[in-house]
Amino acid sequence: MVDVHIRGEADELAVALVQALARQDGTEALALGAALEPIIGDRPPLRARHATWMAQAHQLVGDLPAASAKIREAIALAQAAGEVDAIPALKQLKATIVRGKVAADVAANAPLPDTLLGRAVSAIDQGNITEGARLARQARIEAQSTANHRDEVFALLALARIDGHEDSAIRAAYEVADAADDKNLVTAVSRAAKAAHIVLPKHLF
Repeated sequence: MVDVHIRGEADELAVALVQALARQDGTEALALGAALEPIIGDRPPLRARHATWMAQAHQLVGDLPAASAKIREAIALAQAAGEVDAIPALKQLKATIVRGKVAADVAANAPLPDTLLGRAVSAIDQGNITEGARLARQARIEAQSTANHRDEVFALLALARIDGHEDSAIRAAYEVADAADDKNLVTAVSRAAKAAHIVLPKHLF
């Protein structure tokens, strides 16, 4: 969804926005996107592209909640515009943003780097997914053996950062946090679930 045919001011802004994204300049892209939005007019494909570009811009500046909202909007607009070929790439971008939000929640409660869980998180951060998953599973087993609910939850949230594991790992983390009746853990899992758009049962303390 990056092809733009120059037809006027809107297209000139769109090209400049794409160029800003290519330079990884999220701040400039957001400014250009704000200028472009009111002059898009009745052009559904461009409006869908605009939402996608804004999602990428928000992602670049670290505003993952806004990026998540925009990529959901982009998918809906692309579907409405009949741009079916763009949907797989948009869903892939959505998954990347979701994993980033889950990672941010894990980082906020980061384990010590020299622990098994810390090494798992570090490996995933560095893109070593196979090793990260192995260490995270070991960290979970270790946490279970000592009834360490916190580490078990965060081992599962580390696994939730791996593509295809989001739903099962977050649900398992919720079960542990709920059984422990730990408000902080339930809140951490709930945030991760919200980032991944997973609906969890309500917890009453």
